[in-house]
Amino acid sequence: MKKIFEKVLGWFRGIGIDKHWHFIVGMIIAAFFAMVVGLEVCILPVIAVAFLKEMYDTVVKLVPIDWWDLTATILGGLIIQLFVYL
Repeated sequence: MKKIFEKVLGWFRGIGIDKHWHFIVGMIIAAFFAMVVGLEVCILPVIAVAFLKEMYDTVVKLVPIDWWDLTATILGGLIIQLFVYL
Protein backbone atom coordinates (compact mmCIF):
# COMPACT_ATOMS: atom_id res chain seq x y z
CA MET A 1 0.00 0.00 0.00
CA LYS A 2 2.86 2.34 0.81
CA LYS A 3 4.42 1.75 -2.62
CA ILE A 4 1.15 2.64 -4.33
CA PHE A 5 0.83 5.81 -2.26
CA GLU A 6 4.42 6.82 -3.07
CA LYS A 7 3.84 6.15 -6.77
CA VAL A 8 0.69 8.30 -6.83
CA LEU A 9 2.42 11.03 -4.85
CA GLY A 10 5.38 10.97 -7.24
CA TRP A 11 3.03 11.25 -10.21
CA PHE A 12 1.22 14.16 -8.57
CA ARG A 13 4.50 15.96 -7.88
CA GLY A 14 5.53 15.45 -11.50
CA ILE A 15 2.66 17.60 -12.73
CA GLY A 16 3.71 21.20 -13.34
CA ILE A 17 2.57 23.86 -10.88
CA ASP A 18 0.83 25.80 -13.64
CA LYS A 19 -1.50 22.83 -14.20
CA HIS A 20 -2.43 22.95 -10.52
CA TRP A 21 -3.27 26.63 -10.88
CA HIS A 22 -5.35 25.98 -13.98
CA PHE A 23 -7.26 23.28 -12.09
CA ILE A 24 -7.95 25.64 -9.18
CA VAL A 25 -9.03 28.47 -11.48
CA GLY A 26 -11.43 26.11 -13.26
CA MET A 27 -12.96 25.22 -9.90
CA ILE A 28 -13.29 28.88 -8.91
CA ILE A 29 -14.96 29.87 -12.19
CA ALA A 30 -17.41 26.98 -12.01
CA ALA A 31 -18.20 27.65 -8.36
CA PHE A 32 -18.84 31.32 -9.10
CA PHE A 33 -21.26 30.58 -11.91
CA ALA A 34 -22.98 27.85 -9.91
CA MET A 35 -23.43 29.76 -6.65
CA VAL A 36 -23.58 33.44 -7.57
CA VAL A 37 -25.15 33.33 -11.02
CA GLY A 38 -27.15 30.17 -10.37
CA LEU A 39 -26.19 28.56 -13.65
CA GLU A 40 -27.12 24.87 -13.69
CA VAL A 41 -24.52 23.96 -16.33
CA CYS A 42 -21.54 25.79 -14.83
CA ILE A 43 -18.98 23.90 -16.92
CA LEU A 44 -19.83 25.91 -20.05
CA PRO A 45 -18.30 29.20 -18.82
CA VAL A 46 -15.22 27.26 -17.72
CA ILE A 47 -14.77 25.82 -21.20
CA ALA A 48 -15.27 29.26 -22.75
CA VAL A 49 -12.80 31.00 -20.42
CA ALA A 50 -10.19 28.25 -20.83
CA PHE A 51 -10.49 28.37 -24.61
CA LEU A 52 -10.34 32.19 -24.69
CA LYS A 53 -7.27 32.18 -22.45
CA GLU A 54 -5.48 29.76 -24.75
CA MET A 55 -6.50 31.82 -27.80
CA TYR A 56 -5.10 34.91 -26.06
CA ASP A 57 -1.80 33.10 -25.46
CA THR A 58 -1.71 32.01 -29.10
CA VAL A 59 -2.47 35.42 -30.61
CA VAL A 60 -0.74 37.81 -28.22
CA LYS A 61 2.13 35.78 -26.77
CA LEU A 62 2.64 33.80 -29.99
CA VAL A 63 2.88 30.44 -28.24
CA PRO A 64 1.04 27.32 -29.40
CA ILE A 65 -2.07 26.12 -27.60
CA ASP A 66 -1.22 24.18 -24.46
CA TRP A 67 -3.86 21.47 -24.50
CA TRP A 68 -2.87 20.28 -21.03
CA ASP A 69 -3.61 23.74 -19.58
CA LEU A 70 -6.99 23.66 -21.27
CA THR A 71 -7.66 20.16 -19.97
CA ALA A 72 -6.61 21.00 -16.40
CA THR A 73 -8.93 24.02 -16.33
CA ILE A 74 -11.87 22.03 -17.65
CA LEU A 75 -11.23 19.18 -15.20
CA GLY A 76 -11.30 21.67 -12.32
CA GLY A 77 -14.66 22.95 -13.51
CA LEU A 78 -15.90 19.41 -13.99
CA ILE A 79 -15.39 18.65 -10.30
CA ILE A 80 -17.72 21.50 -9.34
CA GLN A 81 -20.18 20.48 -12.07
CA LEU A 82 -20.38 17.01 -10.53
CA PHE A 83 -21.24 18.58 -7.16
CA VAL A 84 -23.95 20.67 -8.82
CA TYR A 85 -25.51 17.52 -10.28
CA LEU A 86 -25.41 15.76 -6.93
